[in-house]
Amino acid sequence: MKSAEQIIADLEAAFGRKDLDVMVELFAEDATIESYLVTRIFNRKDGVCRGRAELRQLATALMKRGAPWGGHTPPIVQGNTVIVEYSSASSDEEKFSVDVIELKDGKIQSLRAYAGWRAITALTGEARD
Repeated sequence: MKSAEQIIADLEAAFGRKDLDVMVELFAEDATIESYLVTRIFNRKDGVCRGRAELRQLATALMKRGAPWGGHTPPIVQGNTVIVEYSSASSDEEKFSVDVIELKDGKIQSLRAYAGWRAITALTGEARD
């Protein structure tokens, strides 16, 4: 079974290559993604993406937009929970968002994305001082 760090590395590599099939395969069949982006991409109030079919739609839309974040700190792994803090694309010092990922049987079972104000302004296009 892959380590948590390897699953995260594989997810990032698949996103970078725009390899949708590999990316989706890293998630469990009934996986969920909770994110502020879900409301925008699916144009709905519910911010939860459920199952691989919706996940594929979400990933396709995100790949078209490109990643607004830059690098990230080394993942923090506690049992089946992985926490990844992303930086803004403009600076490693400015924090962009935090993903809390739950693993089960070597797959991503859930991903909850918590956005900082930089992520929200990148999404909405609004400038903040």
